[in-house]
Amino acid sequence: MKRVLIVDDEKSFLLSLKDGLSVHSDKFQILTAENGREAVSVLRALPIDLLVTDLKMPELDGFELLAWVSRHQTQLPVIVMTAFGTPEIEARLTTMNTLQYLEKPLDFQMLLDGISNGLEAGDKSFIRGITLPTFLQLMNIEQKTCTLKVLSDGRVGYLYIRRGELLDADYKQQNGEAAALEIVCWENTEIEMDSICRRQQRVITMSLEHLLIEACRQKDERMYAEMTLQAVAPETSSTAGVGFPAEVQADIAERQPLSAEEQVRQRLVEVLTKMAPVQEYAIFDQMSFLEEKNDGTCSLEEFDPAIFMHLIEMVDSQLKFGAFNCLVLSTSSRCRYLLFNSRQRRVVAKLKPGVPAQQVIKEIRRYLHR
Repeated sequence: MKRVLIVDDEKSFLLSLKDGLSVHSDKFQILTAENGREAVSVLRALPIDLLVTDLKMPELDGFELLAWVSRHQTQLPVIVMTAFGTPEIEARLTTMNTLQYLEKPLDFQMLLDGISNGLEAGDKSFIRGITLPTFLQLMNIEQKTCTLKVLSDGRVGYLYIRRGELLDADYKQQNGEAAALEIVCWENTEIEMDSICRRQQRVITMSLEHLLIEACRQKDERMYAEMTLQAVAPETSSTAGVGFPAEVQADIAERQPLSAEEQVRQRLVEVLTKMAPVQEYAIFDQMSFLEEKNDGTCSLEEFDPAIFMHLIEMVDSQLKFGAFNCLVLSTSSRCRYLLFNSRQRRVVAKLKPGVPAQQVIKEIRRYLHR
């Protein structure tokens, strides 16, 4: 029996959909979740054949859910429910061919048709997952503010977005439009999402639409040049690109064990979550991108470790105290904050009042400096 997961924060809406679709229980099973966090729990626990999700939800919104899917279940078919708002926006969305879109208020027959198409088309004609350009266009339409960490074949880039507009980008030594044009052309991307835009100044003046068009043009030019070279010197080509079909490669990749860095990150989350003295925590990479945080409210998610690192470097220039590993900050309200620094990431932890910091420092250091 195939399973369809529908995600929306309106409980009555979910119940009505589940009730209406129950007449097709011989064809598929409907599961529901009220936010992205619940949906991730379901996706981790059960094989799901189709995801139908709203975008605006508490806890973990639809964008964060789609970003999670891009990393962990790249072959999962997705239908997005959204209020188009204007005919112009609707026209823009209908030109995207990597996702199915349904307009709210929902037409039940269109939902049923979309589910049937998604489940029956299979791998041959149904485009699965979400591409980075589509994700960016969706954020532009919904005027989303965030930072995206984009990973592809060992490359890591950052896109800084405020109210749907791309402000800046970083990739290696490049920034601005040059970095953005490089990143948006990547294929087989994994997307991580930080709900804070960690750039203030707008560096990219080109509109997102024009940037995507220009990136596509440059990509086509590079592909044409490569094809021309191969045609001129076919004997230089190799079989390096020959391998399993894409769907098999994706299936193999999903079964590969976590990398050493991912294991450290996962273990850090487990340790920080279980430690009673830790009231809140946030884990950042070296670009101040928020990788993980405690469940529920987290006052540290807008924290920018780079500001403190800059101040520490200024103090070091005077005092020459050497490499910085850990900093303890105390406030007038007797709250204490720990800032840890390593080559790969930075951890900020807020301690409960009156709790000694040494035990927490020792435990975090065990995993952060491996």
